[in-house]
Amino acid sequence: MGNKSQFTFEEMRDTLRYMEPIFDLVRVVEPEETAVLHLEADGTIKKECYACFTVWGKSKRCEHCTSRNALLEGCQHTKYEFIKSGLFYVVSRPLHLINGKEDLPVVLEIVSHVSDQLLLEHYEGKSISEWADETYNKIYMDELTQAFNRRFLNEMEFLRRQAKVSARHLALVLLDIHKFKRINDTYGHLAGDRILTEVSSKLREHVRKQDSVIRIGGDEFLVTLVDCDENMVQKKIEEFQNALGEIYCDDNKTEQVQAEYGYSCTKQFEPNEKFLKEMLDEADKGMYKNK
Repeated sequence: MGNKSQFTFEEMRDTLRYMEPIFDLVRVVEPEETAVLHLEADGTIKKECYACFTVWGKSKRCEHCTSRNALLEGCQHTKYEFIKSGLFYVVSRPLHLINGKEDLPVVLEIVSHVSDQLLLEHYEGKSISEWADETYNKIYMDELTQAFNRRFLNEMEFLRRQAKVSARHLALVLLDIHKFKRINDTYGHLAGDRILTEVSSKLREHVRKQDSVIRIGGDEFLVTLVDCDENMVQKKIEEFQNALGEIYCDDNKTEQVQAEYGYSCTKQFEPNEKFLKEMLDEADKGMYKNK
C-alpha cells in the first residue's frame, strides 16, 4: 500500500482480496458506529453497525479502540488483543474510501495471530504468553479471592470460557454470605477476608471449566452456569450450600458459614447489557426473597 491514503472502491476491494489470504483478518471499519463495512460486488457498501468489537467476544467498544484513535489522530495505531484462542496483533490504519462522489473516512484493520515461537520468546524473564496471562489476570481477577471480578462480568468474558461461539442456555446464581457484617464485627476483618477467600475456593471447586465464579463486590458472588437447566441449577445450589457449610467463622468451629441464593435461567441469552441486567435483577429478587 505504501503511503497511499486514498482508495477507490475497486482498489480497496482488490487490496482486501490480496491481503485476506495472508492475514487472519482484514476488514474496513467505520469507528464512529463501530461498524464493519462490506464492499459488495455490485458496488454498494453494506454497513454492519456495532460489530467490530464482537470478534473479540466483547459487548461494547474496546476500551483501547485503535481504530477510533487512528481516525482521530490521522496516523496508524497498533495493539495486542488476547483471547483464549491466542494473542493477536492489530494494526489500524486511517484511509479515505472514495466511492463515486462520496469520501468516507475509514480504518483498515489488519489482524494477525502471534506465532507460538514468539509466544515462547522471553523478555525480562517471562514469555509473551506469560505476560499475556498475567495481564489478563490483573484485568479480570479479584486479587483477594482469585474469583473473577465485576469487569469480567460487564464485558461478558464468561461467554468465552467454553468451545461454543456464544452461550445461549445460561443460568446465573447469585449469593451473599449470611450476616457477613456481623461476622466481621465479631471475628475481625482478617477472619472476614479468610472466609471470602474460602467461599471463592469452594465455589470454584464445584463448577465446570466452562462456568465462572465472579465476586460482584463485598460478600456477594455470582456463578455463571453454561448449558444448565433449572433442575441442574437447583442441584448445583445444594452443592454450594453443602460446600460452604464446611467453612467455619471461628477457629473453634462453632459457627458455620451460610449464604442466601437466588438464580435466573434462560435458553436464549442475548449478549447485551440490558438482557444481562434483567437476569441479574431476577436473581437478586430471588435471593432477597429467600432471606
